[in-house]
Amino acid sequence: MSSPLAGIRVVEAALGVSAVGAGLASSLPGTLLRDLGADVIRVQSRDKSTLDAGIEFARVWNRGKQVLESGDDRARDQVTALARDADVLLLAGDEARVEQGGLRYQTLARVNPALVVTRIRPSRNALGPIPDLELLVHARSGLLTQIRAHRPGVPAFGDLAVASAGAGLSAAVGALALLYQRESTGTGGWAETSLYDGLTALLPMIIGRVEHHSPTTTLLWQNQGPGEALSYRCADGEYVQLWFGAKGAFEAFLTHIGDPPSEHGYNAELMSDAMTERGRRWATMFATRDRDWWVKDLAGQKFRCEPVWRPGEAFRDPHVRQTGLSLDYDDPERGPVTVLGPPLHVTATAAGPSPEPAQEARLLEGVRVLDLSAYLAGPVTPLVLAELGADVLKVEPPSGDVHRNMEPMFAAGQRGKRAMALDLKSPDAPAVLRELFRRSDVVHHNSRVGLAEKLGYDEATVRQANPGAVYSFASGFGEHGPRAPLPANDQLMQALAGVEAGQGGAGQPPTYLVWGAIDVTSGWLAACGVLAGLYARRRSGRGQSVSASLLGAALTLKSGAFLTPDGPVSGPVLDGRQTGYGAAYRIYQGADGAWLALAIPDQLAWSRLRAVPGLPALPPSPPSLRTAGGDSQPEELLLEAAFAARPAADWVAELRAAGVPAELVAEPDREGFASGFLDDPVNRQLGRVVSYQWGDRGLTEQPCFPPRTGPAPPPRARAAIPGLGEHTAEVLNLLAGTDQPAHIPTRSADGTDH
Repeated sequence: MSSPLAGIRVVEAALGVSAVGAGLASSLPGTLLRDLGADVIRVQSRDKSTLDAGIEFARVWNRGKQVLESGDDRARDQVTALARDADVLLLAGDEARVEQGGLRYQTLARVNPALVVTRIRPSRNALGPIPDLELLVHARSGLLTQIRAHRPGVPAFGDLAVASAGAGLSAAVGALALLYQRESTGTGGWAETSLYDGLTALLPMIIGRVEHHSPTTTLLWQNQGPGEALSYRCADGEYVQLWFGAKGAFEAFLTHIGDPPSEHGYNAELMSDAMTERGRRWATMFATRDRDWWVKDLAGQKFRCEPVWRPGEAFRDPHVRQTGLSLDYDDPERGPVTVLGPPLHVTATAAGPSPEPAQEARLLEGVRVLDLSAYLAGPVTPLVLAELGADVLKVEPPSGDVHRNMEPMFAAGQRGKRAMALDLKSPDAPAVLRELFRRSDVVHHNSRVGLAEKLGYDEATVRQANPGAVYSFASGFGEHGPRAPLPANDQLMQALAGVEAGQGGAGQPPTYLVWGAIDVTSGWLAACGVLAGLYARRRSGRGQSVSASLLGAALTLKSGAFLTPDGPVSGPVLDGRQTGYGAAYRIYQGADGAWLALAIPDQLAWSRLRAVPGLPALPPSPPSLRTAGGDSQPEELLLEAAFAARPAADWVAELRAAGVPAELVAEPDREGFASGFLDDPVNRQLGRVVSYQWGDRGLTEQPCFPPRTGPAPPPRARAAIPGLGEHTAEVLNLLAGTDQPAHIPTRSADGTDH
C-alpha cells in the first residue's frame, strides 16, 4: 500500500486511435494512474493509423503497461473480459468501435457494478461531430488563429496537443474522483469528456467574456496578449527566453544591461508599443554572444533568462535529472533511452488518524479544501476540486491575490470558492491558520520554495494541527535541485520543455503560445494528485503528501519526446511555414484565401482522397510525417497547387462527401474564438457554459471544466468569483463557534496591525 493506487486494476482501451491525432487523450490517463501505482493493461487495435508510422510516442507512454494488440472484434472481447475484474476502464475510440460494439457503461456495470468507466467521447458542437483528430478540433474551434504565426494574418498549425492533453487530464480526474466516491457508495460510475472539451480544460485563461472590459480583459479576452515575446536569437543561432514577473525584476534587468529606465513600469510597457521597441534593441544585443554566455551572465538575478530547448533536450539538464523528471531505462528495441519520469508524487505520512466510516456522498461532497495558492497554476487545482463538489476556501492577503489585477488569469482559477482575507504576518494569523488546518481535508499552495515556512503553512506546521491532511505543494521547478528556489512561469516552461521551439517550426524562431496552458496543466496534475491522496487517505486513514511542479507539467505536454545516445527523438516536426507535419496532416489555403485542414488517418482515407476529382495523381500510400528537417513533401506541393484553385469551403464539402476527414479552418479574432464556445447551443445544452455577475465586469461567461459524471447528478459548484474577503467574517465566526463578529487580522498600508 505504499503507492496511493496500489492494487487498483486499470484497463486502457484505445480502439482505432492515432497517437499523433489523439494520443495524449487515450494514453495520458493510464500513464498517470500507472505512475500512482495502478496495474495498467492497455488494449489497442492492431491496425495502426498511417499518421503514426515512424512516430515513437507509444515507446514512452506504454512503458510499464502490459500491451495487448488485436483486431477490433477480438480487442472488444478482451476489454469486456478484463472489465469484469477491473476497477477502472479507460475507453477511447469512435462510436462504431466502442458503443456499437457493445462497450457501454450500462452493460459493463451489470457485470461489475464497482467498475469506474471514463470515456473519451467523439467531439461535437452545433456544427456536428468532429473526428478524434487534434488538427480538426483546432480548425473547427478557431484555435489556429490564436497563434502568432511567423506569417502575419494567417492561421498556424497547432503543434501543442492541448485538446488531447486536456481530455486526458479530465479523464484521469474523473476516474480518480469516482474511485474516491466508490469508497463510500460501493458502486462505480462513469465520466466522459472529449477533445473539444479538452480545449476548454486547458484554455480557460483565453476563453471568457465580460460585459464591461478592463485593460487586462482587453489584453487577453479581446486581443492576443503582449506583442513582445521576450525571446531572442544569440550569436550561435540558439535562443534565450526572458521573464520579468518577479517584483523589481524588470528594473533590475534594465540596470544590468544599461537600458533606459521605465517611466511607467513593466505591465504598462507590456501592454503598449514600448516593450516592442525595447525588444528590437535587445535583439541586436543578444546577437553579439552565444547563448551559454548569456545564460551564465544573467543567472542569479531577480529577472530570469532560460535557454529555449527543443523537445527532449531538457532530459540532459542536471536539475531535471535530479528531480526525477528524467528517467533512464533499457527499451527492448531502442536500448538505453531517457524519458519523462513521474510528474506527480503522492506519498503517505508515517502516521495519521484511523479512517473514519465514509458517509455516502457524491464525488467530493463534504471535502474541505484550504486554498493558499496564487497566480494561475495554483488556483486551478482547487477550482477542479470545487467543480467536483468540494468546499473550497481561498485565503489571500488583505491587498488581494496578485492576479486580481490580471483579471482573465484570476477568473480562470477562482470560480466556485469562498474568499477570506488574512494578513499572514499578523500575530493572530498562526492561531487562525491552525484552526483552518484542523478543519481542512486538503491544504494546497504553489508558493516559492521556502515561503510556506516563513508564513506558517509548511507541511510540518500543517501536520501538527492535522496529521491526516492531504498536503499539496505545486512548485515551479520542483522542491529540490539547483533551480528549486527560482521563480517560474508558463513562458519559461514553454522554453525549457520544447513547446516554443516545436511551435516555431523547422529553422524558424520559437513561437510563444499566450494561452496559459502549462499553468493550467500543472493545476490539473496537482488535482489528480490530491484526488489520489484523498482516495488513499480514505482507505488507510493516513495523511498524504502531494508534489507536482510547473516543469513537470510542461514536460508532460511534450512527453512523447525522449533522449537516445544519438540525441532527442521528438516526433513529427512542424515545417517553417507552420502549416503542418506533412501532406496527410496539415492546413492548405484555398483560392479565396480561406484555409482547410486535412487529416488522413489511414490508408482508406488516403485512397478516397486520391479518387476526389480535381486532385492530382498521388502515390498509392500516404507519405509518413516529417520527423526531421522542414522541406515540403512532393505530395504537399501537389495538393497545395490543387487546393489553391478553388475556394476552401468547396473543397471541404467535396472531401467530406468522399469520406475524407477535412475541416474548414475557422478564423475568428480572440472575442470570436471565445464566443464560438460560449454561444454554441450544444455547449449550453450540455452545461458547458457558466454565467455570473462579477463586480465592475458585469455579466461574465466562461466554460465549465469537464468531465461530466454519472449516473448520479454531480454536485453543483458555486458559479461566481468571490469578492476580496467576502466570506472572512463568516469563516472566522465559524472558527470561533459564534455568530458574533470576530477579530480579523489585517494590516494597514503603514504596516500597523489591527
